[in-house]
This record gives sequence, C-alpha cells and structure tokens, in this order.
Amino acid sequence: MTDPFSLELEASHLSLRDIGPWLATVFDASGIGESSSRVSIELAIHELAANSVDHAQPADGRLRLCAAVTGDQLVVGLTDRGKPFDPERKTTPDENRPQVRGYGMMIIEQIATSLDYSRLDEENIWSAHFVVDSS
Repeated sequence: MTDPFSLELEASHLSLRDIGPWLATVFDASGIGESSSRVSIELAIHELAANSVDHAQPADGRLRLCAAVTGDQLVVGLTDRGKPFDPERKTTPDENRPQVRGYGMMIIEQIATSLDYSRLDEENIWSAHFVVDSS
C-alpha cells in the first residue's frame, strides 16, 4: 500500500498534474473539508514544484513531496536533487515594471503562513506551512 502523504514524480510540467489529486487525497484522509483554501494551497504547491522543475532542474529527474497535518496546520515538504536556490537572486514583481516571470514565489508567500528553504548535501528542502479548516 502506498503512503497517501507522500508523492514522488518526474520533474516535468506534465507530471505536476498529479499534485492536485494527491493533495485531494491528503485533504480527505486528514478530514480537511471542502473550502477555497484547498484550491489556494494546491496553487501554492504547484508553483513550488514548477519552480523546482524550471530552476533547480533536478539531476535525477525526480521531485518528492510529503505532507503532514497537525490540528489546523498542513505542512507540505518538497525535495529535489537539483541546483541550489539562491535567495539573493529571487525577484519580486514590481507593479511599475511589468515582468513575465517571478510571480510564483510571491503567490506561495501570500498563501502559505511560512515557507522555509534549506540545502543539505545535494538536496533542496522546502517546507510550506498552511492553515486549514478541518471541519
């Protein structure tokens, strides 16, 4: 039996389609009711994974996600074996200077209550925290 709180997938945009159904399983298994926050959380996690595909470009071609729910907190972790993230190179959209890229991190940071990043050996480790309604 597979663990509903973990997902490993190919590091490709096509494979990111599996995130929505996986999160629905996590929500349902955790008793998280239907709400608009489910859609927002899915968007944030999808953006985080897309950033991994686009920027980290994992050498092994894989992304690993895991989830944990405690009370009203959902924590989703994403790991990859790609290029390290450099916070100094992170761009922030500027309303006075339109841009094509750089909105993903802003979206994630607006939806998540916190977003943490660390690098251990050759692995990027992300942890996104969300408040959820478990009614």
